[in-house]
Amino acid sequence: MKDAILGIDIGTSSIKCCIFDTSGVELVSSSCQYGLINPEPGIFEIDTEVLWNAVVKSIAEVVRQISAKNFQKYKITSIGICAMMVMPVLLDNSNNVIRPIIHWIDERLQKQYYKLKNSGKDKIISKFSGSALTGDSAPNSLDFVMENEPYNYKKINKFFMVKDFIRFKLTGKIMSDFGDASGTQLLDTKKWQWSDEIIGELGFRKSIFPELKEPAQKGGFVTKEAAAITGLTKGTPVAVGSGDGITTIFGLGTYKDGQTGLIVGSAGVFATSVKVFPADKNFRTYIFCHPFCDRWYSLMATALSGETLKWYLNSFLKIDNLTLADLDEEASKIPANKADPIFLPYILGSRNPYSNPNAAGVFAGLRHKHKRGHLTRAVMEGIILELLDILKVQEEILSKNKFKINEIKLAGGIVNSSFWTQLLADIFQKNITITRARQIGALGCAIMASVASGFYKDLGEATDFMVCNEKIVSYNEDLKDIYEHKFKIFKEFYGILKDKFDLFQTP
Repeated sequence: MKDAILGIDIGTSSIKCCIFDTSGVELVSSSCQYGLINPEPGIFEIDTEVLWNAVVKSIAEVVRQISAKNFQKYKITSIGICAMMVMPVLLDNSNNVIRPIIHWIDERLQKQYYKLKNSGKDKIISKFSGSALTGDSAPNSLDFVMENEPYNYKKINKFFMVKDFIRFKLTGKIMSDFGDASGTQLLDTKKWQWSDEIIGELGFRKSIFPELKEPAQKGGFVTKEAAAITGLTKGTPVAVGSGDGITTIFGLGTYKDGQTGLIVGSAGVFATSVKVFPADKNFRTYIFCHPFCDRWYSLMATALSGETLKWYLNSFLKIDNLTLADLDEEASKIPANKADPIFLPYILGSRNPYSNPNAAGVFAGLRHKHKRGHLTRAVMEGIILELLDILKVQEEILSKNKFKINEIKLAGGIVNSSFWTQLLADIFQKNITITRARQIGALGCAIMASVASGFYKDLGEATDFMVCNEKIVSYNEDLKDIYEHKFKIFKEFYGILKDKFDLFQTP
């Protein structure tokens, strides 16, 4: 029997399960959608049982596929998990979930963000985490429960993150990893330990914080009960794993200094691997603990990216039978032009580099001559211009720390569009590498799991064997002047409007 590795990637609305061989080739996959609790506008939560049932369904499907005649020579010998970050799961003394998970898009967290920011407590968070407090962070969620649901807060025995909950359901073990912990903004990222200073300042109980381990360590073994409902084999090792942003970037094979991963999916995530702590006095970046556990990711993210294009299609245009592929074709027929409209894509605010939850979407430069195709191209360009803004800041931060970006690897839904991928290379004026695997998050999980099971000796060896570059998208230098001009306008418009976005907030 040949070893096979199961990677489980839990996203904002669906679960993807992929089984890989030990060279990183995808054998079979499945996905399962799950819904959110949305009792009224602005409130979004996740029912943990609904989530777990969707994971079980997706696992059972890939187990069924790998057990089919064509794949009987393979056996699942290890499991890795990643999931959405920043959302604590709260457990009581009996290890029961206390309340639904508050989703990172829940608008109630904005009140807690401003409460912590206006009280000055965000400064100590930044000092020790290395990152600016964001509107969707774990401190906001825990503070919300402490302030509005004291009866639930008193019940908390431990909290951990979403991927930890799924691993707990598979193994019965409670723990988290350094990467997901760094995403909570409650970790001292220099010392790789929970920050007593942040915890004390925010008034949280230190006892509720879980033990931390490395992502590629064993995090337990599949229990008899979990095996019975998933079809997995009892005793199969499960890696500790990490958050989805970290794991997906890592699944691109980014571990050498200056290697950068860019994920353009629902949101945009941009991260560079560095061995020197990537300090930024302005706290414009997230500092995440790298799976190697001897280096960091300097990571920046948008609030939305690909999801903005879906919003444009489904909420702005609202035309029956119009698809993303139609938008792709429509935009490709409009040539790059300095005089065409620009779009500020901040429809859910700005994460990095501005950390401005009140930022909003704006079309600028519209004329009577412009057609829908011009708007479509403006939306696609605007999403990339926001990413370019992040790239420029990332380069500035890295240069001050004696590093530079030497390779950009791309993944996410954007790679399904050759036009949009080329547009990104042209606007960045950089060559872009695309790797073989499409389910990068699940592959990152599998790489960690291959080490946890002992198949590979370490993450470096596993990554070198399991990640394969597929092609390079070369940029068109002839478009440099056009996009430099459009980026200048993009920056100027944000600068003009940054203090005016508050006018659109509810008093």
